[in-house]
Amino acid sequence: MNAKKRIALLLTLVMLLCAAGCGSGGMVDEGHTFTIAISQEVDTLNPLSAWMSVSDEVLMLVYDPLVRYDEQHNSVPCLAESWEVSDDYLTWTFHLAEGVTWHDGEPFTSHDVKFSYELFVEEDAYMYSSYMDGISDISCPDDYTVVMQTEYTKANMLMNPSPVVPRHIWEELDDPYEYGNDHPIGTGPFEFTSEGEGFIKLSKNENYFMDIPGDIEHIVFVLYENADTAAQALLLGEIDGATGLTAAQIEQMQKAENVDLVLADVPGFSYVAFNTWPESEYEGGNPLLREKVIRHAIEYCMDKEKIASMAYGDAGDIGTTLVNPSTDYHYAPTGDELRSYDPDKAAALLEAAGYRDTDGDGIREAADGTKLSFELITIADNTPEVKTAQMMAAGCKLAGIELRLVTMDSGALGDLVYVGDYEMFIWGWGADSDPPAIMRIFITDEWWNLNETGFSDARYDELYFLQQTLMDEDARIAAVHEALKIAYDNAHYIIYIYDNDIQAIRSDKWTNYRQIPEGEGGIYMNGSAWNYMNIKAVE
Repeated sequence: MNAKKRIALLLTLVMLLCAAGCGSGGMVDEGHTFTIAISQEVDTLNPLSAWMSVSDEVLMLVYDPLVRYDEQHNSVPCLAESWEVSDDYLTWTFHLAEGVTWHDGEPFTSHDVKFSYELFVEEDAYMYSSYMDGISDISCPDDYTVVMQTEYTKANMLMNPSPVVPRHIWEELDDPYEYGNDHPIGTGPFEFTSEGEGFIKLSKNENYFMDIPGDIEHIVFVLYENADTAAQALLLGEIDGATGLTAAQIEQMQKAENVDLVLADVPGFSYVAFNTWPESEYEGGNPLLREKVIRHAIEYCMDKEKIASMAYGDAGDIGTTLVNPSTDYHYAPTGDELRSYDPDKAAALLEAAGYRDTDGDGIREAADGTKLSFELITIADNTPEVKTAQMMAAGCKLAGIELRLVTMDSGALGDLVYVGDYEMFIWGWGADSDPPAIMRIFITDEWWNLNETGFSDARYDELYFLQQTLMDEDARIAAVHEALKIAYDNAHYIIYIYDNDIQAIRSDKWTNYRQIPEGEGGIYMNGSAWNYMNIKAVE
């Protein structure tokens, strides 16, 4: 962040804090405003088109779902205060809380729920799509009852975090997906107050239908594009919390007596993606990367343990398959199936497949003379990913594969990815506690939306839809495992680390916060509003 932008951001922050409430001497009443540094920009406040996890964090506080997660990640009542399901698990009846109002004072009713769910299906809202699968009909017998019919037994019905939006606002829109939603109106525990360059401010909903026992009156999300700057702001007391810190700040945060550092095990991972689109769909990419043996060889050239240590400061677990190891749905490859660091094995695989270095330049060629030389793109300001690419290139060189490293900003990379004009890139996905949210990215139905590699496997697609119907948890786990095994063997992604979200909070100012789920999750970005609603100021 340049000096001019830094000064402007601090001035904006000072004005926000002063507006939040000044005590004696003009100092902010710290028991009221909680300021948190975020490392990613909120892409939109429209829940239909939001992609970023930080956007979901803000939307979760402004909008309520029917059922939310508590501090143990159990499903507990929210807008639905109770529910029951028929013996065949095909009819769900939700009984709504009465007396709930939208932030603009309008009454909340069952018709808002019906409208929202149908809107999210119609507009294919990315963050909530997997939760809407299988809902075939929604009816409202009265203003406080919603009945949902499903096409099949639906295992994740009570895990659905989809926000309910106000029908009286959204039904008037010509293009809901493109709606800017510059002043979102929800029923949630916090109301949208203001937004400017690099910040979003929310304020406590004084008319919330549930108790909010914490002391936070205002939440200010402030964008810090540089993690060192965010860490210094936290140490100086300019902000109260931070998320998205990097390995470079771990030791510094650990030494600070007034800071609580958390290496949060949040769902998601960092990965290398290969362009394997068939030529009939996209002409970009490199045909050699459609060969699974080459993708396997590249993974054998990745020293994931060294990458985790040197690029990520050991803040994460070694990655393999789509679902994180903190859940029983995780599938862990073992034995010969596991592709651990072994450049010699990579070289042997390539040699056996006919890829040889015939001109002695250290780079193998295909039979037609095409060299195993591929462009690998990383985001310029993501230091761990850039370091990962450098270590990958060194490992691949040992097996006779050349990686040409290119950096660019995330916007430019996104433009290339979704028109198929790339060979390889490094990026990351966030995920939910329920497997389909992340498994969806590989189904063939998502070729034009989420599935950026062109992966397609009929059995994987079948298992994706099957696991959603299995009410028996063991059977569902088995179906998920089989699907993850298929994706791992195809290696359209190399998932190399389940990286932690490195978070911190000023422990001398705040108390009554916890990791969610307990002992492993985050203070923030954990799918739950519990901390924001329960954090207390230190007296």
